[in-house]
Amino acid sequence: MRPTRSNLFGRVFSTVAVTLLSAVIFIAAAEYGAGLILKQLRDKRPLFTVPDTDDNIRKLFDTDSPARYREIVSEAWRQADTVYSPFVEFRMPPYQSRHFNIVEDGYRLNGASPGDLRAAGPKVFVFGGSTTLGFGVGDDETIPAYVEQALKAAGRSDVQVFNFGVFSYYSTQERIALDRLLTAGIKPDVAVFVDGINDFYYCTIPDVSAWTERLAQLAQVRARVPILIELSRRSNLVHLARHLGGDKAVIVREWGSFCTGEGDVAKVAHRLDTNRRIIDATAERIGFKALFVQQPVPTYAYDNRKRPFPVQEEMLGYHMNSARGYPLMAQQRSQGQLWERGLLWLAELEPAEGNAYIDPIHYSPRLNKAIGDKIAQAILAEGHLPPPPPPPTAPPTPSP
Repeated sequence: MRPTRSNLFGRVFSTVAVTLLSAVIFIAAAEYGAGLILKQLRDKRPLFTVPDTDDNIRKLFDTDSPARYREIVSEAWRQADTVYSPFVEFRMPPYQSRHFNIVEDGYRLNGASPGDLRAAGPKVFVFGGSTTLGFGVGDDETIPAYVEQALKAAGRSDVQVFNFGVFSYYSTQERIALDRLLTAGIKPDVAVFVDGINDFYYCTIPDVSAWTERLAQLAQVRARVPILIELSRRSNLVHLARHLGGDKAVIVREWGSFCTGEGDVAKVAHRLDTNRRIIDATAERIGFKALFVQQPVPTYAYDNRKRPFPVQEEMLGYHMNSARGYPLMAQQRSQGQLWERGLLWLAELEPAEGNAYIDPIHYSPRLNKAIGDKIAQAILAEGHLPPPPPPPTAPPTPSP
């Protein structure tokens, strides 16, 4: 008996259905297996985890008061907390605690004094990322706090210093943050920009930030991405293949990006230098001074064997970009290709004694002080501040 057309169609349909179901099960199993492999690889990535014993804290912070720094470290996650802000994408939210205080205007206190952006008198604004904000140290141990202390020690107690450091900021966001203050009618006498490490961390042109991905998802920009591209971005199999092909970014899973070649490194150096030129032009037109600090990094001119605890290259993640970026900028500087006006090159700076880094990249109080002292010296040496007010005159002695 010859099979009918309906029976033939049923067999073909069954074969296709079984094949598709088998493919789906196979792909799902492969995705699950690739996910487990990636998880193991990511879990094996070395992290800087030092037990918070008194002895370890003494070594990291050069302190005789480990309990104080244990309190600071316990709320360090607050120093990475950000909220949405127009144009710059995010900013520090107000927060109050014993050692970490952010006011409504977005700056961190330097100690007990709250400061006043709108008060008369000379002002210094300091912009930067988490190293400027002072990750892992108290209010009075940040770079801006030490700038203020050094200025007061030099007789300039009339100067207010404001810490506008924000976790993950780099030169583009800092330039925009300055613009927003200027358009609001708030102008400094000196604007200081502490940069280098985060610019190379975000080795991406055009610029992106730590919030770009989440904002794109909220705005449903990804809905316009072709479905196959979107699936490949989410596929564990694709990520595992990329890792096996040498893509380090798969395991790092941070906000930044690796520079894929010397061309990328050169573009980031150009971005940082161009932002400095734009800021300096703005300062000249608006009427204030700009100071640009090439900050120290542990990947350039620093012997990491000095650390009390070892740091492997894998712990530095995307910060390893600066290991190529800083030598390039040093070469460009020697050849006169970098913007030099207001440039304070501190790439080789480290404290005269004691520890320099409390984790893979954040500064110890000793290094913060060394940087703050250098900035204060440059501000005073260049005459960036208006002259101090004259001392009060004694009232005339009444005639007998």
